[in-house]
Amino acid sequence: MCRFIEEEGKPEQVYGVLTDYDLSSWTNSMNPDYTKTSQQRTGTPPYMAHELLMGESPVHLYRHDIESLFYVMLLVSARHRIGTPEGQKQPRFLMRNSPRLPYQEWFNQQDYYTLGSLKYSFLSDEETIELSPDFEDFRPWLEDLQSRFSDGFKLKPNLKKRTRRERGLVKPATTVQFDDETLGGFITYATVLETVPQLGGALKGLVIRDPQVSLAPASSTPADAA
Repeated sequence: MCRFIEEEGKPEQVYGVLTDYDLSSWTNSMNPDYTKTSQQRTGTPPYMAHELLMGESPVHLYRHDIESLFYVMLLVSARHRIGTPEGQKQPRFLMRNSPRLPYQEWFNQQDYYTLGSLKYSFLSDEETIELSPDFEDFRPWLEDLQSRFSDGFKLKPNLKKRTRRERGLVKPATTVQFDDETLGGFITYATVLETVPQLGGALKGLVIRDPQVSLAPASSTPADAA
């Protein structure tokens, strides 16, 4: 899509605008509580948050976007390499030459609920992260995010309640203060970036230019500071 922009006293300029109208909705038809499935289950399944795939969250939360960002970083780092194609001089970003690309089952799985379950297990059980040798420098960052999601899921009240129900030990509900938006404080903009100063290799010295975030050595867990 192209957009023509006019500024006073300047000639008309043409700008490219990236858009995706097949996922758009008219604002007057949207529910204010965001309970429509069409307002939630959008995107490419391998990169979507597991709760949205499994239909376990009626609302799109901040941490769902962070989870999607995690999958983008993971899948790019696992399934690609840096190489120079024959006849070219500059290295490029290429798909790995392998009979089995890591996490291919996420792309082959047609059932959303099953795919969501696979992703939940990957995060909560902290399964081993597979990376391309060219992207090993991302491992500390990815493992830190995976661990934060795992710790947050373990503290989530509804997961504890589900476990008690499965064991036949359901007790009367109690009021639990838990910020589901950030998974109990484990998934925030600041915590996502905490590991950045510790990265090495090609990522050493990576600068996050955001005055709102003060990058310090990663803390143990948000729960300890509460």
